[in-house]
Amino acid sequence: MTRLEYLKSPEMALIRKNINSCAIMGYVVAALSFGINYFMYQSLSGIFDAILIVVCSLLIQLLQSRVAAIVLMVYAALNVILVLVQTGRLGGWWIAVVGVYAIIYTFKFQKAWKAYKNGDAPDINLPQ
Repeated sequence: MTRLEYLKSPEMALIRKNINSCAIMGYVVAALSFGINYFMYQSLSGIFDAILIVVCSLLIQLLQSRVAAIVLMVYAALNVILVLVQTGRLGGWWIAVVGVYAIIYTFKFQKAWKAYKNGDAPDINLPQ
């Protein structure tokens, strides 16, 4: 069974849904971030922000990438700190929430996949 087939298996349904939810939330946050930066502040710097979030979200959704989840979280932490220092208010925390959940579920999937490859997980091809 391939990694993608394993992800689509019934045993991985909850993890798959959570990974997809993280990616979708990432797309929404990227769109909101771009919209706020462009329309409220007339700043094109939001393009970099949106592109980084969308690329990480795509990698999380399509490849279940732990590295992309960690990069997203590091970027979110830096973003929260920067907003806090510049404005004195907590901002940009939604992407941090997405990053935390992405880390949790990509690591859970990779752990389950590794266990399956090593023969530690039950074979999901057996009839129920």
